[in-house]
Amino acid sequence: MCRMAGYVGPALRVGEIVSEPPHSLLVQSYRPREMQSGTVNADGYGAALWLDDGNPEPALYRTASPIWADPNQRWMGERLVVCSLIGAVRSATPGIGFELANVQPFTRGRTAFAHNGFITGFRRGAQRMIREGLGREAYESIEGSSDSEHILALVTDTGAPLPESVRKGVLRLEEICEALDRTAVATLLLGDGEQLVGVRWARASRPATLYWAPFRDGVVLASEPFDGRRWKEIPEGHLAIARPGVDLRLEALR
Repeated sequence: MCRMAGYVGPALRVGEIVSEPPHSLLVQSYRPREMQSGTVNADGYGAALWLDDGNPEPALYRTASPIWADPNQRWMGERLVVCSLIGAVRSATPGIGFELANVQPFTRGRTAFAHNGFITGFRRGAQRMIREGLGREAYESIEGSSDSEHILALVTDTGAPLPESVRKGVLRLEEICEALDRTAVATLLLGDGEQLVGVRWARASRPATLYWAPFRDGVVLASEPFDGRRWKEIPEGHLAIARPGVDLRLEALR
């Protein structure tokens, strides 16, 4: 399973989220504490960065190399200033390719998406069932072969505001997995530069972890706590909607 983190709030340097905390996303890549499967996240790193430049769409950076082997991390962490970000380190699901197209986050316009989890037997029915229910634009947006990007297509296909799109997409995924009797885990993290939306959902399994905490005058959501501050776990079956100003609202999926 992957590890991911997101921030929304006043402008800060990328490194303040990705590499500087005691248990940062960088540390979680090689020494995670709460992964349900796998031991390290060595199959790529990516970040959607809403730069402090007035552009509503995120700049997307991805590499198929481990984050600790990426020579760009130092200058990016020290010099890039963002008002929001979503970062992810990847532990590839067996059977899903290692190519760059499968490295998260994925972006669609001003929205970015990261997924921690899996769909069992994804290529045996689930992939086709997801695709057959999509509108043209969502169908044609899929570039890679991962279950994660197909879940994003379910979310973006709804055309609703971000929190409601996430809700509808996860409930549609639930319908598909129930019809096929598949185990699935979908802890998701999405953002549009003005808010973060997280969700913890699973069928026939425990959902992957997701926590939140105030960070300066903003909010961080992360797979694992960064430090000793007071982190709270997002409840299973709930959406977490975070906005600048240390504002977080929880809503039940149903």
